[in-house]
Amino acid sequence: MHELPQNNIVYPECYNCSKTAGWTAVSANLFLAVFKAVVGFISGSRAVLADSLYSFKDFLTSLVVFIGVQVSGKPADEGHPYGHGKIEYVSIFLISILIIIGTLFLLIHSVKDIWHAYLGQVYRPKLIALFAAIISMIANYKLSSYLYCVGEKLKSPAVVANAKHNHSDAVSSAFVAGAVLLSRYGFYFVDPLVAVIETLDLIRLSAGMLNDSFKGIMDSSLPKNVLKEMEMTAMLVPGVKRVARVNARKVGHGIWVDMIIKVDQSHTLDKGYVIGAQVENTLKSKIGNISGINMGIEAF
Repeated sequence: MHELPQNNIVYPECYNCSKTAGWTAVSANLFLAVFKAVVGFISGSRAVLADSLYSFKDFLTSLVVFIGVQVSGKPADEGHPYGHGKIEYVSIFLISILIIIGTLFLLIHSVKDIWHAYLGQVYRPKLIALFAAIISMIANYKLSSYLYCVGEKLKSPAVVANAKHNHSDAVSSAFVAGAVLLSRYGFYFVDPLVAVIETLDLIRLSAGMLNDSFKGIMDSSLPKNVLKEMEMTAMLVPGVKRVARVNARKVGHGIWVDMIIKVDQSHTLDKGYVIGAQVENTLKSKIGNISGINMGIEAF
């Protein structure tokens, strides 16, 4: 979601896209969220309202990633020796709570609508909801294809992640279109039923975001397989006898590593520092996304 140096881009034709992909995702998702929310209220379609929450989630996460990259990309300073990466985790944490609260509110009303349909209190969303769902499906598909192309060619995980979110939204909008169409033919419970399914899925997604952000705020360690990979990578460097300790945590898009390596006690202090520097360079080239390494060197 951020601008990449032109001399580092394998596909120069994608350079301009790298500068606009972030704002494109933010503005498009905001438009879709507002558009579907307005149509949802006008048409009375719970499914379209639930679908608007998907776009609202994507808008907020795209905005956080876009702004967060700018903030977390700032170098560490005296007041923030580990950088500014936690701003993303705090933002996602608050956004997740907000989405869960709004989704629960819609879930309750959607369940009530299913009950009303069961009692014969007929309710049918207006036809404009169908057109909104179709427009949303096409727009999300186009946006997903665009972001995926940019993300894959520029090797940007953030852009690829947003592309996957919009692809899921396109599928969701297709189900909404089907629900509205079935409601027009007398299956009045389908529209709120799809809304219930969507809200439950949104709660699941938001809970996952909440959990990930909480782990980032609490400096949770990276998975053991990643730590093991770091240890094995360090052992590839000539002169490293053993990795005594390795810990790592995520800070924004980057990783901070604490490592202690053992070198032959016959080496001079300068030689030990050279080996340590080689380990750092190897980790950064093999693992990627490493923002900083605290390297300790001990005699073996």
